Amino acid sequence: MLPSEPSLASGKHIVFVAAGYPAIGMGHVYRTLMLARELHDFRVSFLLTRESESFAFDFVAPHYPVSTQSGHACLASEVLSLKPDLVINDILATDASYIGALKATGLPVVNFEDDGPGADLADLVVNALYESKSDTNPHRLYGHRYFCLRDEFLKAEPNVFRSRIKRVLVTFGGTDASDFTSKTLDSIFDLCRDRAIAVSVVAGPGYAHREALESRINELDPGAALITFTHATNVMSREMEQADIALCSAGRTVYELAHMRIPAIVLAHHEREDMHTFARPRNGFVYLGVMRDFRPERVVRAFSRLLDPGSRHPLYDRLCRFDFRPNKARVIARIQSLLPKT
Repeated sequence: MLPSEPSLASGKHIVFVAAGYPAIGMGHVYRTLMLARELHDFRVSFLLTRESESFAFDFVAPHYPVSTQSGHACLASEVLSLKPDLVINDILATDASYIGALKATGLPVVNFEDDGPGADLADLVVNALYESKSDTNPHRLYGHRYFCLRDEFLKAEPNVFRSRIKRVLVTFGGTDASDFTSKTLDSIFDLCRDRAIAVSVVAGPGYAHREALESRINELDPGAALITFTHATNVMSREMEQADIALCSAGRTVYELAHMRIPAIVLAHHEREDMHTFARPRNGFVYLGVMRDFRPERVVRAFSRLLDPGSRHPLYDRLCRFDFRPNKARVIARIQSLLPKT
């Protein structure tokens, strides 16, 4: 069933409140769209935060009714004006006054990736990117067991280990405000050229350095023999099916790479990504930390190690123990359990 043609059999209205702009990336918008498709038995609409309009509106509008928070209007009052039966927030840290205003009306509230004070008031908080061991609150779901794969990955073929690397994937999220994409490509290309390793570069829809990157790719690889560049691809799984290793940021791409069994070198854009501790050697990743000042020598050193199959194979083996396929059904069931039965 197409997202633009939802079944309204239940009559219940779910409002997604989402944020997506350069400082935080587009992962929140992508996740809410994925979840909305699973909730096809309900009426669904979107409200974007005011700073998200110019980046996120066009991604939602073809599929669902969408509006944007206006001016200095109170977010809670705008949400309530849509008359929801359940509210799902994917806007990072929420404040207590916002969630409290929703809860005062009796609405069930679900928050994703929320470590703000509003999380204490929500009925359900799903923090898949945070691996907490101390929070025993049953209404907070932490860790990789709750990471929801996009449908394209359910049909994709996971990587089979090859001693000789044929292709490396470079991708740093929907916006990549730090432009790790071009800096990483510059760092590793000589090694790739010397070993005839192809490089797939994938940039997201909010990437602001596209023209400069394309020019640099033409300089590095004028015959287009090794580098392919894809902008705003809708099928990331196809790119990953071809890759032996990857370089990426510490967001949801890490989990998709784990599903595809691709060892990766991970760079964090900022301190919030540094809290996504799944991207560590114990789970099959080489983590270089927050790179406020890009250090190409660290990237080259880590990349050189992964060229050695003896160093790479243990990481691959650690990735093989993960299975994310049941997670989405688990999360959707918890969301649906909060809806009024009448």
